[in-house]
Amino acid sequence: MSGLLLPIYIIIFVALIYFVGMRPQQKRRKEMELLASTLASGDEVITTGGIHGVVSEMEDGGTLLLQVAEDVDIRISLSAVARRMPTDAPADQSDAA
Repeated sequence: MSGLLLPIYIIIFVALIYFVGMRPQQKRRKEMELLASTLASGDEVITTGGIHGVVSEMEDGGTLLLQVAEDVDIRISLSAVARRMPTDAPADQSDAA
């Protein structure tokens, strides 16, 4: 009886590895490819290091110039961009009480 269950256990184990390990990684990679393909000058982004800035220029070779302050641009890798900030962020409601 246990000889018949071993292949079932192996199939369950392989499926678990796929859905826990590989599937989320593929999903994240697709999200990063979509972000990289739609990123344009003027987009406000956050890097993986926590730097906030505005994309000032997209360069060849997977790099971009990020404006972090007035007249201060840094060159970063496109893969260092963690996410794009929403452009329609709600206004600060701390004064309205």
